[in-house]
Amino acid sequence: MRVLLTGASGFVGGHVAAALAADGHTLRVLARPTSDLSRVQDRIAETALADLREDTDLGPACAGIDAVVHVAGVTRGVRPANFHDVNAAGTARLAAAAVDAGVARFILVSSLAAQGPSASDAPADPRAPRAPVSAYGASKAAGEDVALRFADRMAVQVLRPPLVYGPGDRALLPFFQLAQRRLMLRLGAGRSRIAAIYGPDFAEATAALLTAQPGPSPYLHIADAGGPYTWNDLIDALGDAVGKRLFVLPLPALGWSLLAGLSTLAGRALKSDPLLDAARVAEMRQPAWLADSEALQALSGWRPRTALADGLRETVAWYRAQRWL
Repeated sequence: MRVLLTGASGFVGGHVAAALAADGHTLRVLARPTSDLSRVQDRIAETALADLREDTDLGPACAGIDAVVHVAGVTRGVRPANFHDVNAAGTARLAAAAVDAGVARFILVSSLAAQGPSASDAPADPRAPRAPVSAYGASKAAGEDVALRFADRMAVQVLRPPLVYGPGDRALLPFFQLAQRRLMLRLGAGRSRIAAIYGPDFAEATAALLTAQPGPSPYLHIADAGGPYTWNDLIDALGDAVGKRLFVLPLPALGWSLLAGLSTLAGRALKSDPLLDAARVAEMRQPAWLADSEALQALSGWRPRTALADGLRETVAWYRAQRWL
């Protein structure tokens, strides 16, 4: 299958590129001129240069393509518009170009943040009404809506991952760096629960979904088999992965908000994405982010294969090999 992949220069997209290439698909990558594709260069056949934030012609990128896997997105920002410009408006432009080019399938990698936190002890049905609590989540929900406007002309599926971790991830690297120094920050008592998925496992699920027959609902959730995890579970597992006993510093929600404010100010001054922003703190404050993979597994035959402890050890080993730790 000829596949157009966005976000290949990023953490999740890089793993998706590897999984799609391993399955024998021919990859065309949509990337900005400044994107570093060195990690995936040997897996891609073609590169189409464009920026989803700009009103450019995406038709040539979609020409002759069987399916689009749209991973690219903005996860941190100093203003709500930073999220909207790519996650919603950029998705709309890409989906419209895909339809015009006769693309048959469109997989949108969204986020559990678009669904919103769990209102009970059980994971929400992916078809349940959404209630995002952050600007990021709202932008991903808007991206889902604009993609699904074209569902009458191409098969559109929405895959919502929870916390994704693994080799190549820079977003969670500061927590690994703190753990390397035997320190960890925690929100409150650490009893909030979080679903998680290892990056390569998520990529394999995306590749499996690409060749599966579309199901009755376009919305699918994913998580590993061991979760959900409390913050304390994650901290203990991270300590084991780095081989150190961690000193845990509880920080109230106000403290995290102050850190996010300082990080956002620094991002504005440096014209870069903040390490922590208000969207992330809003999500961190929720009591539960739960998900299960039942519908995805039934549809695609995919199964999660990496336990949290193994995934964290592999991530730490990769960071150390790259001298990030």
